[in-house]
Amino acid sequence: MEQQEEENGRQSSPTQVSNSILSLPIDLTSEILLKLSAKSIARSRFVSKLWSSITTDSHFIKSFATRSLLLKPSILLVLKKTDKLFVFTFRQHHQNSKSYSYEPLDSYQIECPKSFCFSFTESVHGFLCFTKSARPTVWNPTVRRFLTLPKPEMSWKNITVFLGYDPIEGKHKVVCMPCDNFGNECRVLTLGSAKLSWRKIKTNYNQLPFAGNDARCIDGVVYYKACIDHMNHRVIMSFDVKSLKFQPISLPWEIPWDTRSQLLIPYQGRLSFVHEEHGENGYGIKLWVLEKTRKWSDKSFLVRFKHCETGLKTKLSGVTDAGEFIYLPSTILKSFNVLYFHPERNSFRKVVFQGIPDDDFRISNRLGDRRFHAIQSFPNHIENLSSL
Repeated sequence: MEQQEEENGRQSSPTQVSNSILSLPIDLTSEILLKLSAKSIARSRFVSKLWSSITTDSHFIKSFATRSLLLKPSILLVLKKTDKLFVFTFRQHHQNSKSYSYEPLDSYQIECPKSFCFSFTESVHGFLCFTKSARPTVWNPTVRRFLTLPKPEMSWKNITVFLGYDPIEGKHKVVCMPCDNFGNECRVLTLGSAKLSWRKIKTNYNQLPFAGNDARCIDGVVYYKACIDHMNHRVIMSFDVKSLKFQPISLPWEIPWDTRSQLLIPYQGRLSFVHEEHGENGYGIKLWVLEKTRKWSDKSFLVRFKHCETGLKTKLSGVTDAGEFIYLPSTILKSFNVLYFHPERNSFRKVVFQGIPDDDFRISNRLGDRRFHAIQSFPNHIENLSSL
């Protein structure tokens, strides 16, 4: 169509294009709109009431999120300078990728909300969450909106927040509990409800969740580190997002409890516990995988690529759905390398992320030539059109 327009030396106006699509059946119009990017869909809502109605329908939103997941997730990169967030979305590269250099798929900047903390949960079906002053805030980077929730309990001063997603009901749920004292109850809020109110839930365990955001939601279950009854009884606690039930998972005795070198990750669809050990010739990875029997199997790998290939340290950011470990730099100046390590194959590859933050970007935002140190990265991020 574009070639024909160029040959005729003219282009159809946006009004002509929109009028031609508006004359199509609703089902076909919906299918066409589903193939657009999230940014284009947001703009399309201003074209007509019909398009706005179609693209804000819950079925359309769910179909778009499913499509985003099937088309492979992306890496969301968030940089912070003073009171602004700079948000970039990069293609999450897979092994059949022939290109080793990419620019952002999308980028924008947004002001930080008043109660802001630069420490997020993982990206859970397109949403992120953080808490400040015992008040959680949910962020949808796709629609560029923050939603600050009411305090779960006025007497709680320090809380830990978890974000879960129920794939059966298609609902996000925020879970809060105090992290400065042992307790046997939490608060749960379901996003998308007509009224944003917290439910009081008994956990049936006198537990103390570890502060921080090292939690993972896998197939409708949130896993996080906690202690039961006393500080020496350490477990992985599971929370079923649909049934609201808690269940502790015992850890193998040989797992060290060093939060600086540990990470909970989804590995081959299962909860896994990673422990890193640095050495002279690289560093080793000890990986414990939770099997269906709730027993742990373990594997050891030696990562042989240099951590300081460009003179900068890298850190384990997460794992792709293909089982590759993702390593990103701790600081960013301009274009940077992302390293992918496949433990089963003992191989790694390097991809260059370009255009962030280049000279034009720095000049337009008055950022100077300093490195970004406030960096958060979120592998396996999908686009979600829910408006919060």
